[in-house]
Amino acid sequence: MRTLLLFLFSLLASCTTKIESYVNTPVRLEISLESDLSRSTSANLLPVGSEIGIFIVESVNMEAIYDGEERYRNIRVIRTLDGWRMDQDVILKSFPGKVVAYYPYKEGLTDMYIPLNSEEDRTFLFGQGETEVSESSPKVLIRMQSPFTIARFWLKQSAPGSSVFATELRLRNDPQFTSLCIRGNVGLSTQSINPVLSSPHISVIDDQGYIWFTDKYRNVDFFVFPCRMRTAEIIFEARIDDRYYQYVIPPATWIPGMVNEYYLTFNNN
Repeated sequence: MRTLLLFLFSLLASCTTKIESYVNTPVRLEISLESDLSRSTSANLLPVGSEIGIFIVESVNMEAIYDGEERYRNIRVIRTLDGWRMDQDVILKSFPGKVVAYYPYKEGLTDMYIPLNSEEDRTFLFGQGETEVSESSPKVLIRMQSPFTIARFWLKQSAPGSSVFATELRLRNDPQFTSLCIRGNVGLSTQSINPVLSSPHISVIDDQGYIWFTDKYRNVDFFVFPCRMRTAEIIFEARIDDRYYQYVIPPATWIPGMVNEYYLTFNNN
């Protein structure tokens, strides 16, 4: 009887099977961001606390959201001391996608065509990831750019030691042209800049109603959509001490993210 019990114990032990469980670890998106500050109209890197919005889209059709899931639309990403942190874990899949981004973040945005006014949206940036993302390639660098160009006028008064004040400074279209535009949109999926409405003129006079000028150069900036002027299509005008001055912009191409500089001296004699 003793021999039988030992045999049964040995048999049970030999039939014991070790079971191992394997859990797939979700792969999360990791982003970093750059802006080409040598060209950009943005003066500084985005500070801690800045918020961008990202869309993850199909690589082969960037108008379509990644895998057709709404959770990949307009995800808020916040800059922290340690880098960029997403509001939610963005789990990637085995097939590739592309990341497109914009700044500043807008809650409730669903459309990847974002309307802009160059006078009101001067800090706007947009861009896309330089590489595709997937669960095997979760890290991406997004290079951001400004959709606007700056027309910068350096102004001074000719007489040494004296000063004048301008009560009107404006940039305007010649009546027969529509090159100067302050309204349009940016297409994130196409990375396109689309001016849609020309402007008769834009002004930079501040709330005081005047700007002082001396015999040292001082600049004023106009933010506009990029354009190509084949002829004299845009005019800079100034009203200084009740006298009017005009400067016709020579043919030029104003490229996004660039500063186009002009130096003007006013003679009040």
